[in-house]
Amino acid sequence: MSYLRSIMELESGLCVERYLPAITRSRHPMLFVHGNFHGSWMWRNFLEYFSSKGVFCYALNFRGHWLSRGHADLGTAVPEDYVQDVHECLAAINGEAILIGHSMGGVVSQKAAEGAQRKKLVLLDSAPCKAVTEGNLELDPERKAVTETTFIPQNDGTLLWAKDRDKTRVLLFEKNKVSAEVLTETVDCLGRESALVLQRHALLAIDPRKITCPVYVLGRTGLGNRKNPNLWDALADYLHAADRSIRGDMSHNMMLEDDWQEHAALIHKWCSE
Repeated sequence: MSYLRSIMELESGLCVERYLPAITRSRHPMLFVHGNFHGSWMWRNFLEYFSSKGVFCYALNFRGHWLSRGHADLGTAVPEDYVQDVHECLAAINGEAILIGHSMGGVVSQKAAEGAQRKKLVLLDSAPCKAVTEGNLELDPERKAVTETTFIPQNDGTLLWAKDRDKTRVLLFEKNKVSAEVLTETVDCLGRESALVLQRHALLAIDPRKITCPVYVLGRTGLGNRKNPNLWDALADYLHAADRSIRGDMSHNMMLEDDWQEHAALIHKWCSE
């Protein structure tokens, strides 16, 4: 095995999966930041891949998610709390990190990159920030209807992801390049999310002038409006990202699909340049 896996628990109760390479080839660690309802489990393929390339890899679990403490209070969490979680994890890593954020974790990573010295910022099908959401996002009515029956409100201010394979496939693996085994594992692992976070994360205000590191945006075509039919092109333009990969054959959870290594290789190439 080319890496050593362990769990790092921070003083606040946040738990971080840590993959230490057998041979170090990069002095810049990678911090992987998950999205709504997810946890560090979603990064397994990428953590193994990048640590085998000699990179120190860390995958955060937000408060109240997966391995971290705080499940009882998850319903009170707001997006700014998750930004604080990222900052705490970065301080524990103690290095100039490459931030890799997915979905809601992408916009949280954008906020965490403001005014801070980060090596690079990689956004994977990232949630848009406030300006891009208000100017470009246009949800498909059918997709919106699926989400309304998949996110089940709980009495504690959280939402529970329904244990439904078909709805999970539609929302996360729409290009249907996922194995039956991985789909089942994903449904089993998807948990709860703060309703406040779900409502507000795409309205986080981001100042692109404060993000001074290089930015790479990977995303799907679509979800935009007449002004810009591709939401992730609009996000890349807003952030002045010089590099992007916007594709029609990519699903939201591309890191768990059969062709995940293709996307990992793109990220590795960009981060190595």
